[in-house]
Amino acid sequence: MRPARLFLLPAVLAFAIAACSDGAPGSPAPASPTGVGESPTAAPSPSPTPTRPAAAVTAPTGRAAGPEGHDADLAFAHIETLAAAPRVAGSPAELRAVEYLERTLAGFGYEVERMPFTFDNDPFRVGEVRLRTTPIEALTLAGSPGGTVEAPAVYVGLADDAGIAGRDLAGRIAVADRGSLTFAVKYQNVAAAGAVGLVIVNNQPGPFSGNLTLEAAFPVVSVAREDGQPIIEAARRGDTLAIEAPAAGSPTPAYNVIARPPGAAACRIIVGGHFDTVPGAPGANDNASGTANVLELARAFALEGPRPGLCFALFGAEESGLHGSKALVERLRAAGQLPRYMVNLDVTGIGRRVEVIGDTPAAARALELAAGAGIDAAASTLPPNTGSDHMSFADAGVEIVFFTSGDFSTIHSPQDVVGAIDRQVLDAVGDLAYLTIADLLARVD
Repeated sequence: MRPARLFLLPAVLAFAIAACSDGAPGSPAPASPTGVGESPTAAPSPSPTPTRPAAAVTAPTGRAAGPEGHDADLAFAHIETLAAAPRVAGSPAELRAVEYLERTLAGFGYEVERMPFTFDNDPFRVGEVRLRTTPIEALTLAGSPGGTVEAPAVYVGLADDAGIAGRDLAGRIAVADRGSLTFAVKYQNVAAAGAVGLVIVNNQPGPFSGNLTLEAAFPVVSVAREDGQPIIEAARRGDTLAIEAPAAGSPTPAYNVIARPPGAAACRIIVGGHFDTVPGAPGANDNASGTANVLELARAFALEGPRPGLCFALFGAEESGLHGSKALVERLRAAGQLPRYMVNLDVTGIGRRVEVIGDTPAAARALELAAGAGIDAAASTLPPNTGSDHMSFADAGVEIVFFTSGDFSTIHSPQDVVGAIDRQVLDAVGDLAYLTIADLLARVD
């Protein structure tokens, strides 16, 4: 679920406007694939401008099995996997989610395409700190260059004179606490001592970002307090850390995952939802829940082989501006292959009933099907200044129906966790979506 103005949500993830003072709140940023390429003493190399790789297509690798219809337990298992970490567009975690989606859909017998795209003006700019093999989400401070650096770490407290204590930090990554000094002064102090990277650990819950107010010579990133303690302990021991930061101002690469029946038939119906998150949010409800329901519906409709004309799409970069769904719509429109219907699932795991959004015959029909099946459902609308991927299709003239469970209280926050998911409403949304898709298939057939 995407607010129209992400930065006007001060309660979300403790984000505020980017700050030049370490004592003031910061604001949000994204990351990129695995692998470290710097020696401990090497200066960080600039990140290359992302290119748009050719689409990768995975052939079917299996056949769907399991119970008929939508199954809540199978959907819930997908949520548990996906919500293990935030999945911000452009980050290594996003790519790991893409690989999981591809394997799952190919295992149901679909031909799966990884559709790359890029977008500008990334509101997040997420990087990673890697501790041994553990990736930790980090936000790149404004003024930091992109690049990857790997080096032994050293803990420097507040990065003041007492914290650095006259030590030579040459060829090392400094790990500092947030507080007291401005970000710029912290950077200048560790740079003067020879550091090649800086990680700032928040002094309050949640992630933060900020502005160095200068152009740094090496990557400077921040991590949430919850993630910072093992980094501090590693730095006290002198363990090696790696920082990976995206280049400032460059297009952010992201992906859609599209599943089609094998063959060349056009998609008459697309069932979709976004799989990305904002920084710091595990995204169980927003939107591992919708993604899980899409995966489970893909399985349920492939028990006798994938259905001709029925396709499934998981969108990247929804939280950054509906970029994934817009990219797919633009491609389909250019090819003259827009679908007749689009079914969207977003925030489907917490709530009192199924909410059906859309001023369309398909949405009206979904409510009729709910009444006939005894599913508690009601017509609804999105909260003001919010959006989701159905809007990209509706703007292109595609008939849409959008299913949600209507409780947005935990989205975009560290509280959006698997433990809060209600399997009953997750199943109700999935059941009604299944009935609706079956009805739409009869219409296009």
